[in-house]
Amino acid sequence: MEITTITLTISSVVVLLAAVTPLISPLFRLPKKEEDDSACIGESKDKPISVVIISHDNAPELEKHLPSFLSQKYDADYQVIVVADKSDSETDDVIKRFSNNPHLYATFMPLSSRYISRKKLAITLGIKAAKYPWAIVTDAWCIPESDEWLHAFASHISDDKDVVLGYSHYDDDAPSNYHYENIITASQNLFYAQHNHAYASASRVVAIKKDNFLAEDGFLGNLKYMRGEYDFLVNKFGRNENTATAFSPTAFLAEDTPFKKRWSENHLFSINTGRHLKGHWLVTLIRQIELGLMNITNIAIIAAIIYGAIKEDWITLGAGILALIIEYLVISFVAKRAFNRFQCPVNPFLAPFMAFALPFRNIGWRLRYYLANKNDFITHKI
Repeated sequence: MEITTITLTISSVVVLLAAVTPLISPLFRLPKKEEDDSACIGESKDKPISVVIISHDNAPELEKHLPSFLSQKYDADYQVIVVADKSDSETDDVIKRFSNNPHLYATFMPLSSRYISRKKLAITLGIKAAKYPWAIVTDAWCIPESDEWLHAFASHISDDKDVVLGYSHYDDDAPSNYHYENIITASQNLFYAQHNHAYASASRVVAIKKDNFLAEDGFLGNLKYMRGEYDFLVNKFGRNENTATAFSPTAFLAEDTPFKKRWSENHLFSINTGRHLKGHWLVTLIRQIELGLMNITNIAIIAAIIYGAIKEDWITLGAGILALIIEYLVISFVAKRAFNRFQCPVNPFLAPFMAFALPFRNIGWRLRYYLANKNDFITHKI
Protein backbone atom coordinates (compact mmCIF):
# COMPACT_ATOMS: atom_id res chain seq x y z
CA MET A 1 0.00 0.00 0.00
CA GLU A 2 1.35 3.37 -1.04
CA ILE A 3 1.73 5.94 1.72
CA THR A 4 0.48 9.24 0.30
CA THR A 5 0.53 12.79 1.57
CA ILE A 6 -3.23 12.56 2.11
CA THR A 7 -2.76 9.48 4.29
CA LEU A 8 -0.11 11.13 6.43
CA THR A 9 -2.06 14.39 6.72
CA ILE A 10 -5.36 12.77 7.73
CA SER A 11 -3.66 10.40 10.15
CA SER A 12 -1.62 13.14 11.81
CA VAL A 13 -4.55 15.56 12.10
CA VAL A 14 -7.03 13.12 13.67
CA VAL A 15 -4.51 11.81 16.21
CA LEU A 16 -3.47 15.36 17.13
CA LEU A 17 -7.09 16.51 17.49
CA ALA A 18 -7.93 13.50 19.63
CA ALA A 19 -5.05 14.20 22.01
CA VAL A 20 -5.48 18.00 22.27
CA THR A 21 -9.21 18.75 22.04
CA PRO A 22 -10.20 17.26 25.44
CA LEU A 23 -7.67 19.58 27.08
CA ILE A 24 -9.76 22.67 26.28
CA SER A 25 -12.75 21.34 28.23
CA PRO A 26 -13.91 23.08 31.44
CA LEU A 27 -13.11 19.76 33.12
CA PHE A 28 -9.43 20.34 32.36
CA ARG A 29 -9.39 24.00 33.48
CA LEU A 30 -10.43 23.15 37.01
CA PRO A 31 -10.90 25.67 39.82
CA LYS A 32 -8.15 25.57 42.42
CA LYS A 33 -8.83 23.29 45.35
CA GLU A 34 -8.81 25.48 48.42
CA GLU A 35 -7.58 24.53 51.86
CA ASP A 36 -10.25 22.92 54.01
CA ASP A 37 -10.29 24.64 57.39
CA SER A 38 -12.77 22.24 58.97
CA ALA A 39 -10.08 20.68 61.14
CA CYS A 40 -9.36 24.06 62.74
CA ILE A 41 -12.63 24.50 64.60
CA GLY A 42 -11.92 26.26 67.86
CA GLU A 43 -8.61 27.62 66.55
CA SER A 44 -9.91 30.25 64.12
CA LYS A 45 -12.38 32.98 64.95
CA ASP A 46 -15.77 32.44 63.37
CA LYS A 47 -17.82 35.54 62.58
CA PRO A 48 -21.57 35.82 63.19
CA ILE A 49 -23.40 34.97 59.97
CA SER A 50 -26.89 34.44 58.57
CA VAL A 51 -28.08 31.56 56.40
CA VAL A 52 -31.15 32.19 54.23
CA ILE A 53 -33.11 29.14 53.09
CA ILE A 54 -35.79 29.62 50.44
CA SER A 55 -38.73 27.22 50.73
CA HIS A 56 -41.51 27.25 48.16
CA ASP A 57 -43.81 24.27 48.65
CA ASN A 58 -40.78 22.35 49.95
CA ALA A 59 -42.03 21.30 53.39
CA PRO A 60 -40.78 17.67 53.10
CA GLU A 61 -37.30 18.79 51.99
CA LEU A 62 -37.18 21.48 54.66
CA GLU A 63 -38.13 19.06 57.42
CA LYS A 64 -35.43 16.66 56.26
CA HIS A 65 -32.64 19.22 55.81
CA LEU A 66 -33.31 21.96 58.38
CA PRO A 67 -31.89 20.00 61.36
CA SER A 68 -28.49 19.85 59.63
CA PHE A 69 -28.42 23.63 59.24
CA LEU A 70 -29.51 24.18 62.85
CA SER A 71 -26.91 21.85 64.37
CA GLN A 72 -23.70 23.30 62.93
CA LYS A 73 -20.54 23.43 65.04
CA TYR A 74 -19.82 27.12 64.92
CA ASP A 75 -17.90 29.19 67.44
CA ALA A 76 -19.89 32.37 66.78
CA ASP A 77 -23.62 33.00 66.71
CA TYR A 78 -25.48 32.27 63.49
CA GLN A 79 -29.10 32.41 62.40
CA VAL A 80 -30.98 30.28 59.91
CA ILE A 81 -33.71 32.30 58.20
CA VAL A 82 -36.42 30.30 56.47
CA VAL A 83 -38.43 32.28 53.92
CA ALA A 84 -41.72 30.70 52.86
CA ASP A 85 -45.10 31.62 51.38
CA LYS A 86 -47.54 33.00 53.91
CA SER A 87 -50.16 30.50 52.73
CA ASP A 88 -47.87 27.46 53.01
CA SER A 89 -49.30 25.80 56.12
CA GLU A 90 -47.14 22.67 55.77
CA THR A 91 -43.92 24.69 55.86
CA ASP A 92 -45.33 26.71 58.76
CA ASP A 93 -45.89 23.45 60.66
CA VAL A 94 -42.29 22.40 60.03
CA ILE A 95 -41.01 25.74 61.32
CA LYS A 96 -43.15 25.44 64.44
CA ARG A 97 -41.66 22.01 65.20
CA PHE A 98 -38.19 23.57 65.30
CA SER A 99 -39.24 26.88 66.87
CA ASN A 100 -37.37 26.16 70.12
CA ASN A 101 -34.03 26.21 68.33
CA PRO A 102 -32.34 29.56 69.07
CA HIS A 103 -30.77 29.71 65.61
CA LEU A 104 -34.08 29.58 63.72
CA TYR A 105 -35.91 32.60 62.39
CA ALA A 106 -38.78 32.59 59.89
CA THR A 107 -40.27 35.23 57.65
CA PHE A 108 -43.14 34.91 55.21
CA MET A 109 -43.88 36.41 51.82
CA PRO A 110 -47.18 38.16 51.07
CA LEU A 111 -49.83 36.15 49.27
CA SER A 112 -49.40 38.07 46.06
CA SER A 113 -46.60 40.01 44.40
CA ARG A 114 -46.86 41.72 41.04
CA TYR A 115 -44.07 42.39 38.55
CA ILE A 116 -41.44 40.62 40.62
CA SER A 117 -40.14 37.06 40.79
CA ARG A 118 -41.30 35.43 44.01
CA LYS A 119 -37.96 33.68 44.38
CA LYS A 120 -36.13 36.99 44.15
CA LEU A 121 -38.62 38.54 46.57
CA ALA A 122 -37.99 35.69 49.01
CA ILE A 123 -34.22 36.16 48.81
CA THR A 124 -34.61 39.92 49.27
CA LEU A 125 -36.79 39.45 52.36
CA GLY A 126 -34.33 36.91 53.77
CA ILE A 127 -31.32 39.17 53.30
CA LYS A 128 -33.19 42.13 54.78
CA ALA A 129 -34.08 39.98 57.80
CA ALA A 130 -30.44 38.98 58.33
CA LYS A 131 -29.02 40.50 61.49
CA TYR A 132 -25.41 39.85 60.47
CA PRO A 133 -23.27 41.43 57.71
CA TRP A 134 -23.10 38.31 55.55
CA ALA A 135 -25.97 36.11 54.29
CA ILE A 136 -25.48 32.69 52.72
CA VAL A 137 -28.43 32.02 50.41
CA THR A 138 -29.51 28.50 49.42
CA ASP A 139 -32.55 26.34 48.70
CA ALA A 140 -34.59 24.00 50.88
CA TRP A 141 -33.51 20.97 48.84
CA CYS A 142 -29.85 21.50 49.76
CA ILE A 143 -28.25 20.02 52.89
CA PRO A 144 -24.87 20.27 54.65
CA GLU A 145 -23.07 16.94 54.65
CA SER A 146 -21.46 17.58 58.01
CA ASP A 147 -21.87 19.76 61.09
CA GLU A 148 -18.69 21.59 60.08
CA TRP A 149 -20.13 22.95 56.82
CA LEU A 150 -20.82 26.48 58.06
CA HIS A 151 -17.34 26.85 59.55
CA ALA A 152 -15.74 25.58 56.34
CA PHE A 153 -17.82 27.86 54.12
CA ALA A 154 -17.46 30.94 56.32
CA SER A 155 -13.68 30.48 56.46
CA HIS A 156 -13.61 31.67 52.83
CA ILE A 157 -15.45 34.89 53.66
CA SER A 158 -13.30 37.96 54.28
CA ASP A 159 -13.75 41.71 54.67
CA ASP A 160 -12.22 42.48 51.28
CA LYS A 161 -14.77 40.32 49.44
CA ASP A 162 -18.40 41.04 48.60
CA VAL A 163 -19.55 37.73 47.09
CA VAL A 164 -18.61 34.09 47.73
CA LEU A 165 -19.56 31.28 45.34
CA GLY A 166 -20.25 27.91 46.90
CA TYR A 167 -20.84 24.52 45.33
CA SER A 168 -23.64 21.98 45.67
CA HIS A 169 -23.48 18.53 44.10
CA TYR A 170 -26.36 16.18 43.42
CA ASP A 171 -26.93 13.19 45.66
CA ASP A 172 -25.74 9.76 44.57
CA ASP A 173 -29.15 8.82 43.12
CA ALA A 174 -28.91 11.41 40.34
CA PRO A 175 -28.35 10.18 36.76
CA SER A 176 -24.78 10.38 35.50
CA ASN A 177 -25.53 13.12 32.98
CA TYR A 178 -27.00 15.30 35.77
CA HIS A 179 -23.71 15.08 37.66
CA TYR A 180 -21.69 15.66 34.51
CA GLU A 181 -23.56 18.78 33.41
CA ASN A 182 -23.55 20.19 36.95
CA ILE A 183 -19.76 19.82 37.15
CA ILE A 184 -19.25 21.37 33.70
CA THR A 185 -21.17 24.50 34.74
CA ALA A 186 -19.64 24.69 38.22
CA SER A 187 -16.08 24.18 36.96
CA GLN A 188 -16.47 26.94 34.39
CA ASN A 189 -17.99 29.52 36.75
CA LEU A 190 -15.72 28.76 39.71
CA PHE A 191 -12.69 29.01 37.42
CA TYR A 192 -13.82 32.42 36.15
CA ALA A 193 -14.49 33.66 39.69
CA GLN A 194 -11.05 32.55 40.89
CA HIS A 195 -9.48 34.48 38.01
CA ASN A 196 -11.29 37.75 38.79
CA HIS A 197 -13.98 37.40 36.15
CA ALA A 198 -17.07 36.43 38.13
CA TYR A 199 -19.82 35.59 35.66
CA ALA A 200 -22.51 33.38 37.21
CA SER A 201 -23.11 31.08 40.16
CA ALA A 202 -21.61 27.62 40.38
CA SER A 203 -24.70 26.15 42.04
CA ARG A 204 -27.48 27.00 44.48
CA VAL A 205 -25.44 28.54 47.25
CA VAL A 206 -24.08 32.08 47.21
CA ALA A 207 -22.95 34.34 50.07
CA ILE A 208 -23.32 38.10 49.80
CA LYS A 209 -22.74 41.18 51.94
CA LYS A 210 -26.06 42.52 53.17
CA ASP A 211 -25.06 46.19 52.99
CA ASN A 212 -23.92 45.90 49.37
CA PHE A 213 -27.08 44.09 48.36
CA LEU A 214 -29.29 46.78 49.88
CA ALA A 215 -27.16 49.73 48.75
CA GLU A 216 -27.36 48.60 45.12
CA ASP A 217 -31.08 47.82 45.28
CA GLY A 218 -30.74 44.07 45.24
CA PHE A 219 -32.23 42.50 42.13
CA LEU A 220 -33.20 45.82 40.56
CA GLY A 221 -32.63 45.51 36.83
CA ASN A 222 -33.73 41.89 36.56
CA LEU A 223 -36.80 41.69 38.77
CA LYS A 224 -39.10 40.77 35.91
CA TYR A 225 -37.22 37.54 35.10
CA MET A 226 -38.77 34.56 36.85
CA ARG A 227 -35.53 32.74 37.63
CA GLY A 228 -31.75 33.10 37.54
CA GLU A 229 -31.54 34.55 41.05
CA TYR A 230 -28.16 33.04 41.96
CA ASP A 231 -26.63 33.93 38.59
CA PHE A 232 -27.88 37.52 38.83
CA LEU A 233 -26.42 37.86 42.34
CA VAL A 234 -22.96 36.86 41.15
CA ASN A 235 -23.18 38.73 37.84
CA LYS A 236 -24.31 42.00 39.43
CA PHE A 237 -22.32 42.06 42.66
CA GLY A 238 -19.24 40.05 41.73
CA ARG A 239 -16.59 42.38 40.34
CA ASN A 240 -12.93 41.71 39.62
CA GLU A 241 -11.16 40.86 42.87
CA ASN A 242 -14.14 41.18 45.21
CA THR A 243 -15.36 37.62 44.59
CA ALA A 244 -14.18 34.52 46.44
CA THR A 245 -15.04 30.84 46.19
CA ALA A 246 -15.76 28.33 48.94
CA PHE A 247 -14.35 25.35 47.08
CA SER A 248 -13.21 23.00 49.82
CA PRO A 249 -14.87 19.59 50.33
CA THR A 250 -16.40 20.33 53.74
CA ALA A 251 -17.93 23.53 52.32
CA PHE A 252 -19.93 21.60 49.72
CA LEU A 253 -23.69 21.16 49.99
CA ALA A 254 -25.54 18.09 48.77
CA GLU A 255 -28.61 18.70 46.64
CA ASP A 256 -31.59 16.42 46.15
CA THR A 257 -31.86 15.00 42.64
CA PRO A 258 -34.17 17.36 40.72
CA PHE A 259 -37.39 15.96 39.34
CA LYS A 260 -37.55 15.84 35.54
CA LYS A 261 -39.76 18.93 35.46
CA ARG A 262 -37.29 20.95 37.54
CA TRP A 263 -34.37 19.61 35.51
CA SER A 264 -36.08 20.75 32.32
CA GLU A 265 -37.02 24.14 33.77
CA ASN A 266 -33.46 24.66 35.02
CA HIS A 267 -32.13 24.36 31.47
CA LEU A 268 -34.77 26.56 29.84
CA PHE A 269 -34.54 29.29 32.46
CA SER A 270 -30.74 29.12 32.35
CA ILE A 271 -30.80 29.89 28.63
CA ASN A 272 -33.13 32.82 29.24
CA THR A 273 -31.05 34.11 32.16
CA GLY A 274 -27.79 33.87 30.26
CA ARG A 275 -29.02 36.32 27.64
CA HIS A 276 -29.23 39.05 30.31
CA LEU A 277 -25.90 38.51 32.09
CA LYS A 278 -22.95 40.83 31.60
CA GLY A 279 -20.20 39.11 29.64
CA HIS A 280 -22.60 36.56 28.17
CA TRP A 281 -21.34 36.92 24.61
CA LEU A 282 -17.73 36.15 25.56
CA VAL A 283 -18.57 33.19 27.80
CA THR A 284 -20.90 31.81 25.13
CA LEU A 285 -18.25 32.27 22.43
CA ILE A 286 -15.66 30.37 24.47
CA ARG A 287 -18.10 27.55 25.22
CA GLN A 288 -19.19 27.30 21.58
CA ILE A 289 -15.56 27.08 20.47
CA GLU A 290 -15.00 24.25 22.96
CA LEU A 291 -18.07 22.35 21.80
CA GLY A 292 -17.34 23.12 18.15
CA LEU A 293 -13.81 21.70 18.36
CA MET A 294 -15.16 18.60 20.07
CA ASN A 295 -17.66 18.12 17.24
CA ILE A 296 -15.01 18.73 14.59
CA THR A 297 -12.75 16.17 16.25
CA ASN A 298 -15.48 13.53 16.39
CA ILE A 299 -16.47 14.16 12.77
CA ALA A 300 -12.83 14.01 11.66
CA ILE A 301 -12.25 10.70 13.45
CA ILE A 302 -15.39 9.11 12.01
CA ALA A 303 -14.56 10.46 8.54
CA ALA A 304 -11.02 9.05 8.75
CA ILE A 305 -12.32 5.60 9.71
CA ILE A 306 -14.89 5.61 6.90
CA TYR A 307 -12.37 6.92 4.36
CA GLY A 308 -9.78 4.36 5.38
CA ALA A 309 -12.28 1.50 5.14
CA ILE A 310 -13.65 2.55 1.74
CA LYS A 311 -10.27 3.32 0.19
CA GLU A 312 -8.63 0.35 1.91
CA ASP A 313 -6.16 2.82 3.32
CA TRP A 314 -5.23 0.80 6.38
CA ILE A 315 -2.94 3.45 7.82
CA THR A 316 -5.73 6.04 7.81
CA LEU A 317 -8.18 3.48 9.19
CA GLY A 318 -5.73 2.52 11.93
CA ALA A 319 -5.04 6.19 12.72
CA GLY A 320 -8.78 6.83 13.01
CA ILE A 321 -9.24 3.92 15.41
CA LEU A 322 -6.14 4.97 17.36
CA ALA A 323 -7.48 8.55 17.56
CA LEU A 324 -10.80 7.24 18.87
CA ILE A 325 -9.01 5.29 21.60
CA ILE A 326 -6.78 8.26 22.47
CA GLU A 327 -9.75 10.62 22.68
CA TYR A 328 -11.65 8.18 24.89
CA LEU A 329 -8.73 7.73 27.27
CA VAL A 330 -7.81 11.43 27.48
CA ILE A 331 -11.43 12.46 28.19
CA SER A 332 -11.70 9.69 30.80
CA PHE A 333 -8.53 10.73 32.63
CA VAL A 334 -9.45 14.42 32.48
CA ALA A 335 -12.89 13.52 33.86
CA LYS A 336 -11.37 11.35 36.60
CA ARG A 337 -9.34 14.29 37.85
CA ALA A 338 -12.39 16.56 37.75
CA PHE A 339 -14.74 14.04 39.36
CA ASN A 340 -12.29 13.55 42.23
CA ARG A 341 -12.05 17.32 42.72
CA PHE A 342 -15.84 17.67 42.82
CA GLN A 343 -16.41 14.42 44.76
CA CYS A 344 -18.58 13.02 41.99
CA PRO A 345 -19.59 9.32 42.23
CA VAL A 346 -19.84 8.79 38.45
CA ASN A 347 -17.48 6.37 36.69
CA PRO A 348 -15.12 8.63 34.68
CA PHE A 349 -15.02 6.10 31.85
CA LEU A 350 -18.62 7.10 31.10
CA ALA A 351 -17.54 10.70 30.53
CA PRO A 352 -16.64 10.31 26.82
CA PHE A 353 -20.19 9.18 26.05
CA MET A 354 -21.66 12.09 28.00
CA ALA A 355 -19.24 14.52 26.34
CA PHE A 356 -20.31 13.23 22.92
CA ALA A 357 -24.02 13.59 23.77
CA LEU A 358 -23.79 17.01 25.44
CA PRO A 359 -23.78 19.18 22.26
CA PHE A 360 -26.87 17.37 21.00
CA ARG A 361 -28.58 17.79 24.38
CA ASN A 362 -27.77 21.51 24.28
CA ILE A 363 -29.25 21.84 20.80
CA GLY A 364 -32.40 20.11 22.06
CA TRP A 365 -32.74 22.50 25.02
CA ARG A 366 -32.22 25.53 22.78
CA LEU A 367 -34.86 24.33 20.35
CA ARG A 368 -37.29 23.89 23.23
CA TYR A 369 -36.45 27.37 24.49
CA TYR A 370 -36.98 29.04 21.11
CA LEU A 371 -40.29 27.22 20.69
CA ALA A 372 -41.46 28.13 24.22
CA ASN A 373 -43.74 31.02 25.07
CA LYS A 374 -41.32 33.77 26.19
CA ASN A 375 -43.98 35.13 28.56
CA ASP A 376 -43.31 32.06 30.72
CA PHE A 377 -39.92 33.53 31.63
CA ILE A 378 -41.11 36.89 32.93
CA THR A 379 -43.41 37.92 35.79
CA HIS A 380 -45.73 40.27 33.92
CA LYS A 381 -47.10 39.10 30.64
CA ILE A 382 -47.03 41.31 27.59
